Amino acid sequence: AVVSTQSTGVAYAAVVYGGAILTVCPGGFSSYVQLAESYAPGAGVMLAIKSVVVWPLVYHTLNGFRHLAWDMGKGFKITELYRSGWTTFGASLALSFLLAAFL
Repeated sequence: AVVSTQSTGVAYAAVVYGGAILTVCPGGFSSYVQLAESYAPGAGVMLAIKSVVVWPLVYHTLNGFRHLAWDMGKGFKITELYRSGWTTFGASLALSFLLAAFL
């Protein structure tokens, strides 16, 4: 869990810093999003790309709540660890898809 949280934190930082850099490039961030949309072969592909981009943020955030529960001393039984891990993973996939669909 620690490796996945750290790696998604790094990916999240790369997305945030990459987006910040694109805002100061000619045309701004939105022109690059439109450029990516023009290259995508369809709405489904663009939805998949957006989902992949937003997933590190969602997973990292949800796993942070999981770690907060651990800080309070909850969820240390092995069955609870597996359940919370898979719940976090599944919820992050679903939320990433929903965020990508509405952004």
